[in-house]
Amino acid sequence: MKVRSPITGTTNCELITSISSKEVIDIYKQQFNLDISRFFKDSENIYVFRCLDSLFEFYYPFGLEGDEEYYKLISKLDWYYNPSRWEHKKALDFIKEGNCILEVGTGSGSFLEKIQNIRNISIVGLELNKDAINVAKKKGIEIIPELIEDYATNNTEKFDVVCSFQVLEHVSNPISFLKSSIDCLKKNGILMIGIPNNNSYIKYNKLPSKVLNMPPHHVGLWSDDSIRYLQKIFPLNLQAIYFEPLIDSNVDPFIWNFLYKYIKSKLILKLIWKIKAHYLLRILIRLFKSNIKGSSMLVVFRKVQ
Repeated sequence: MKVRSPITGTTNCELITSISSKEVIDIYKQQFNLDISRFFKDSENIYVFRCLDSLFEFYYPFGLEGDEEYYKLISKLDWYYNPSRWEHKKALDFIKEGNCILEVGTGSGSFLEKIQNIRNISIVGLELNKDAINVAKKKGIEIIPELIEDYATNNTEKFDVVCSFQVLEHVSNPISFLKSSIDCLKKNGILMIGIPNNNSYIKYNKLPSKVLNMPPHHVGLWSDDSIRYLQKIFPLNLQAIYFEPLIDSNVDPFIWNFLYKYIKSKLILKLIWKIKAHYLLRILIRLFKSNIKGSSMLVVFRKVQ
């Protein structure tokens, strides 16, 4: 099977694994009461490939990403838009007085709400989810319902900071998305990208939540290795990669997936949970969780030309 990398455009890719579409459909129905079968009408299986040049991993076939209706429904789940994301707080370190800021994929405006009162700051948000836009408007935040590719046409080199949080992994054409984001930046401007850390425990997740890192939700699997490659194709200089420490709510999933790598039996793991033997591991993990890489990372680039 010859598949072209979304990053390099070459066929220098290897097949990593295949996943039953039916399994993904069934989990969505059981866990979220959502019917996503329309996305997999022509795909009995979905595949994970790795681009051997960039180390970027991606799902195939292409075209399985969620549509407006999908995000309208999933965004109604009370946990979907987290107003206090770790990467939002970290990103504040790079916002200065007088900056002109563009956020791509604002959701309901949680980040822009945090920074809108900084002196002399100018903010612009792009978002396509109409329900999220309406929530943002109630906070006094105006959102433009445009794709970054369309917005960039008339707004080149306008912003000091362009940022996106938990967006890039949803994008089927990451090169177009990134190029347009960079086009909007002034020279020496900052590009900030918050994305899932697929070198963390989520890479081996066997819990039902694993489907949220698959189509139609996520179509790209970024890691710190693959994100570094972007310097080879764009005028970017990597400034830093920050990793979210493991948070309390993810301690149990971390333990489950860590044990599963060695035990390989869900029945035994359920027994461990039933007798609460994992409580001892909870104590140990929480002592060292600040040193364990969590499920997100924030990448900071500077535009060099």
